[in-house]
Amino acid sequence: MQVSQEKLAKLVASSGCVLLLSALPGVAFSQSAFDPEEGVNVFALGVASAPDYIGSDDTKAVPAIVARAYFSGKRYVQLLGPQLSLNLINDDVFQFGPQVLFRAKRDSDVDDEVVKQMRTVDENVEGGIFAAAVWKINGDNRHRFGIRADWQGSSDGEEGTITMNYFRPLSSTIVLNLGGGIGFSNDKWARNYFGVSGTDVNLFPSLGGNAYVPKGGVNDYRANIGIIAHLQPQWHLFTGVRYQKLRGDVSDSPIVSERGDKNQWIYGVALGYAWQ
Repeated sequence: MQVSQEKLAKLVASSGCVLLLSALPGVAFSQSAFDPEEGVNVFALGVASAPDYIGSDDTKAVPAIVARAYFSGKRYVQLLGPQLSLNLINDDVFQFGPQVLFRAKRDSDVDDEVVKQMRTVDENVEGGIFAAAVWKINGDNRHRFGIRADWQGSSDGEEGTITMNYFRPLSSTIVLNLGGGIGFSNDKWARNYFGVSGTDVNLFPSLGGNAYVPKGGVNDYRANIGIIAHLQPQWHLFTGVRYQKLRGDVSDSPIVSERGDKNQWIYGVALGYAWQ
């Protein structure tokens, strides 16, 4: 079945942005706005250059996968890299539902010679919820604004994001995406990923033998820009970049300030196929 240009434009604008963001380890990978009026199934595959771990100044190439299948109207099940979510609302604007996030571990496989000696941060499965809304700006369904909030947690702590995205068509085949938001967490999550304690303290002489115990709160600001190109009725290409600036106790952690970088960048490209 042929899919309309407008529906595909909206679908790939959303899935492409999410695909790029999903490449970053240790982040809830659902910061892009989702348009509930898409009504189109999708599978997309891409590759990105992303930090080795949150706060690292080393990068690595990572794959990313997006898949979305609709059922019962606007409801859908969706895979965004390591995040699986279920939209339970059949509505043209609002979305809400549960989600599960797999968070990769940080161990001796990282490149940094000091961080690789630290205690392993185990892989984990976090459960949570998301809520989103998308509003069309005019008659072109590709021209829209969306906002999304995510919250998830486990025994290692809780964290979430609030993000916004604006999609503006530049032509019949090109769509510009501009977005941004914040990431936040509780104290336990910040300590788990950015704290230094126990024998790890000896790896950072600047601590003077004292543990580093960060607090949660707003941990980062982020911004993204992307271009979606409609190649054929079913095939679409996305390229983009995201900048994330760590802040507060997270950026002051010696894991970041001495061995990493508070400025985090992701560059990526993705190819998506959509159908009804």
